[in-house]
Amino acid sequence: MLGRIRCAWAGALLPLLLDVGTGAQVASTRVTIRNVSVIDVKAGAVLPGRTVVIEGERIREVTRDSHVPPQGVVVDGTGKYVLPGLWDMHVHLRHRAAPAVMMPQYLVHGVTGVRDMAADCPENAAASEVCLPEMQEWRRRIEAGEMTGPRLLALSSDPWNPPWDAAVDEATVRKVVQRARSRGADLVKVSFRPTPRAFAWLMDEARRQEIPVSGHVPLRLTIREATQLGLHSAEHARDLLFDCYPGTADFRRRATSQSPDTATIRAMVYQHDVVACDQTFRTMVEHRTWYVPTHVTRRTDALADVPTFRNDPRARYVPRALWVEWNADADRTVALDPTLSGRAARRAFYEKGLVITGRAFASGVKVLVGTDAGDSFVFPGSSVHDELAELVKAGLTPGQALAAATVRPAEFLELEAEYGSVTAGRRADLVLLSANPLADIANTKRIETVIFRGAVLRRPELDAMLANVARAVNAQ
Repeated sequence: MLGRIRCAWAGALLPLLLDVGTGAQVASTRVTIRNVSVIDVKAGAVLPGRTVVIEGERIREVTRDSHVPPQGVVVDGTGKYVLPGLWDMHVHLRHRAAPAVMMPQYLVHGVTGVRDMAADCPENAAASEVCLPEMQEWRRRIEAGEMTGPRLLALSSDPWNPPWDAAVDEATVRKVVQRARSRGADLVKVSFRPTPRAFAWLMDEARRQEIPVSGHVPLRLTIREATQLGLHSAEHARDLLFDCYPGTADFRRRATSQSPDTATIRAMVYQHDVVACDQTFRTMVEHRTWYVPTHVTRRTDALADVPTFRNDPRARYVPRALWVEWNADADRTVALDPTLSGRAARRAFYEKGLVITGRAFASGVKVLVGTDAGDSFVFPGSSVHDELAELVKAGLTPGQALAAATVRPAEFLELEAEYGSVTAGRRADLVLLSANPLADIANTKRIETVIFRGAVLRRPELDAMLANVARAVNAQ
């Protein structure tokens, strides 16, 4: 979308900092899930008739033995399916209202871990802003069971967004990385503005500091060039469309925005260069660059003029001021070219992005689920299920899409020994569904129970958390 409205979460909800589901969740000593079907996300298979035993915050065993003593909390898994908690690898939680309104929605929707892609403030930030030290404290409190919310698995630096095409000196660029490292950021977030020279300095200093760099591909660089310099993950499908048509060199030379005009969009869609795209995919695979397409953001661009899309019932969980801004943002997107052909071009751009993601995945590019939650019409928590559906539209199987939200993120963050599968020794962050998600990805929404840090949140508790969010929003 045109506007960056994430900070509106804070302004809209400062008067509403109610205690909405922010108390600690205490794990039982032992939880037994009996007669459940385990979803093996790595194999894309269902393992029926299992008993899952949890002690404290970890899975002790997964067994076929139906005679395991039913100690502690017993969950009847008959006719149900258990899978690892889902992760969202591109969110924006750095808002004063996040603990009260945003974080509960993640757990309600089975999202137990996130990577925040704008977790710090610039050096001149106001004292009232939430910055990296406070988010790190949120992370500590969540891990200690003092605050309800998903695990904050990775927190980025303030997005590096220099003045457009500015001749930034080398020392200034290196300081960006050094500041991120000294403040304890887990990664450096880069915007689309850096010049090729500045980006090369940034990547060199990141190697020196041993900190990954992810984010937008700078407009003056191709994805192949950014990948060869060491970009850890490329965010947003549009960058692949920018690179896969004959006019890409001219576009990247003259563009000053990530919102191309209608004629350029049509060229990107209808002059698509399969050979160029395949070269990009090979380079991404060779250099181990991951891909976070965030198709739900482009879907918003495509459907910005569709009343049924904009009248989403999830609006009840969004502050009124923010909902107004989201709709204004949609209006601005439509105003770029409100003609039938203009709107058709935006839809075709979104749809072509899905095709490219499918081909990237088939080429061996590793795909992660990320939503850009906080952007217009990208709802905290529930949009993970929207993005899963988008990946299936792109050609992934439901099992492959689920892997992109579970085991693949754990691999990306080098946390496979702790998360991403329902196996002994892993953290007890689980989702219990009433229907098989491998048969229909929409079944990920049919959540019966969320187990987080070993604590059992059944449907009534999840519904109560969501109702509390709605009451907080209505109280403004």
